[in-house]
Amino acid sequence: MGTPARKLILNNLQTTFEGVTTGNGYHTSVTLVQALARGYFDVKTGERPFIGYVPGVETVQHQPGGNIYCTLAVSVIGHISGTTLSDRQTKLNNLIDDLIAVLNVDTTRGSNAISTTVMQYETDEGDPDAHGDGSVLMQVQIKYLRSTAST
Repeated sequence: MGTPARKLILNNLQTTFEGVTTGNGYHTSVTLVQALARGYFDVKTGERPFIGYVPGVETVQHQPGGNIYCTLAVSVIGHISGTTLSDRQTKLNNLIDDLIAVLNVDTTRGSNAISTTVMQYETDEGDPDAHGDGSVLMQVQIKYLRSTAST
C-alpha cells in the first residue's frame, strides 16, 4: 500500500510554502511554516513571516467504479511584522501575492490532486493596534480522486 493521496497533498503544501523565499523570486522569505493554526499572538516576532495551514471540512462524492471525488478545504494563515502601518500593509500584500503565486506553481500538488484553487482571503490590513503585526486568512480548495479501497 502506498501513502494516501491526502497525506501526500498535505506534505506537498509544507514543501511548497517552505519555498517562499526571495531567493526563489518571491517578495517574502518565510521564517516558519507549520501544519498548525496559530494566532498572531502565538507567533513570536522572530518566527515571522509565518505560514500555517490546516485541513478543514472535506466533502466526498462517490463515483462509479469505486472512486471517490474529494474536495478538501484548507485554511492558510499568514502573519508578518512591520514597524509602521504602511510597512505592515506592504509586507502583508506581498505575502498574499506570494501565497497565490506559490499555490499556482503546481496546482496538482505533485500529481496527487486534480486542482488547487484559492477561494477567498481576508486580512486585518496591517492593523494599527496590533503592535507590529499583520495577518491574512486564506481559504484554499483542493480536489483529488481516491478509491474506496486503501490508496
